[in-house]
Amino acid sequence: MKKIIDGFLLAIQFLTVIPYNKEVLFDEDRSRWTVKSFPAVGLISGLFVTLLYVLLVNFTNISSLFLTFFLLFIYLAFSGFLHLDGWMDCSDAFFSYQNKEKRVEIMSDSRVGAFAVISLVFLLGFRFLFMYESLLSSSFHFIFLLFIPIVSRFGLGVFLMKTPLAKQSGMAFAFKKGLSKADFYFYIIAFIIFVFIFSLFSTSFIILSAASLLFLFFSKSFVIKHFGGITGDTLGAYVEGKETFLWGIIWLLL
Repeated sequence: MKKIIDGFLLAIQFLTVIPYNKEVLFDEDRSRWTVKSFPAVGLISGLFVTLLYVLLVNFTNISSLFLTFFLLFIYLAFSGFLHLDGWMDCSDAFFSYQNKEKRVEIMSDSRVGAFAVISLVFLLGFRFLFMYESLLSSSFHFIFLLFIPIVSRFGLGVFLMKTPLAKQSGMAFAFKKGLSKADFYFYIIAFIIFVFIFSLFSTSFIILSAASLLFLFFSKSFVIKHFGGITGDTLGAYVEGKETFLWGIIWLLL
């Protein structure tokens, strides 16, 4: 039980800005439970944003434009903008048009290139538009705000488990080395339960779950082809890309 709790706390430390700084031993068992806690971190993020949405809609008269921008900011700030950094690094590496080894090297460079900035503008621009027009729809349900961060963290865990490493070092390597098939089965069972619960509210969540799986398969093929596998940066890019993609699906559905 202590290792489960430690794993959850490590997931909080790695993936959020929640001020928990207690030192926890990072071994293979705790690493496994850290990865298995990713969806729980998504749940915390989703609950926080959903609560803000309900309070702002019911107790203030702020505009939909400000509401959308504020919710987008909270989503990003909750993770300390960590995943956006991965998106920018991957963009610089991909648009360098170098070989796989060079691209992995570029991702480790702390400098920000023009393509990173350009891709970031379009990523957040499209997500903002998808969210804004979805929030304006009479069919919008606040549960979408809860669903997105959870399903993206489910995908993050499976993406980490089922995609080879691009290098034998770094965050992705540290998380992956302690994982087993049992952890993957744990994720699959938890995901099925998760989809079943949300499908009780609307069939839209079944469509979104299917879209989530398609994005996972595409992302796995993409990173293997262009980077040789995953790194910490590709994991961050996966989360940001997936959330924008799923908001696009919601926009289409509504």
